[in-house]
Amino acid sequence: MSRINLIVITGILFGLIVLLIFVLSNSANLFQFNWLDVIYAAIMAIIVGLGLDYIYNRYTEKSKMQQTTLTPPSKIKKSMAKLILKDKHEFIIDEYHRTFGREDFIGISVPDDLLYIGKEHFKIIKRDDGFYIEDLGTKNGTLLNGKEIKGTGINKLKDDDDLLVAKVLEIKYIEERLS
Repeated sequence: MSRINLIVITGILFGLIVLLIFVLSNSANLFQFNWLDVIYAAIMAIIVGLGLDYIYNRYTEKSKMQQTTLTPPSKIKKSMAKLILKDKHEFIIDEYHRTFGREDFIGISVPDDLLYIGKEHFKIIKRDDGFYIEDLGTKNGTLLNGKEIKGTGINKLKDDDDLLVAKVLEIKYIEERLS
């Protein structure tokens, strides 16, 4: 049973008990009661429900996953990356991984050059310590600062790196730190 269900059921039961006490205290007629008594019972049910929620959160054991999983503090600086093409067209990367291929450059690159770019050519991966690039085993490869990265796995990107995709598409990598 979820925590919210437990609180709601307990609150309703408490409200009914309080209402029953108010009705029995006016024992002259069981079917006549004051609406103010019902409002008091509802307020008491809410207070008891919130109290039970506090006690439940404070004293229940956390699961192994909750005990061992670290959540990053909100003050960690986030980063965002951009890929800037020669014609000043930008791709903003704010995902944990993004795959780039031929279709991403349609309308940006010369149609004949698109034939050299693979359908899924390279991937940008975001990790805690920055961004990485991986060539996805394409025929024409990817150069990072003039060095072929095809078959080398993932490579760390640094601000102002130069990428050459399939020897036809020049891209500048820019990384920004956000507060």
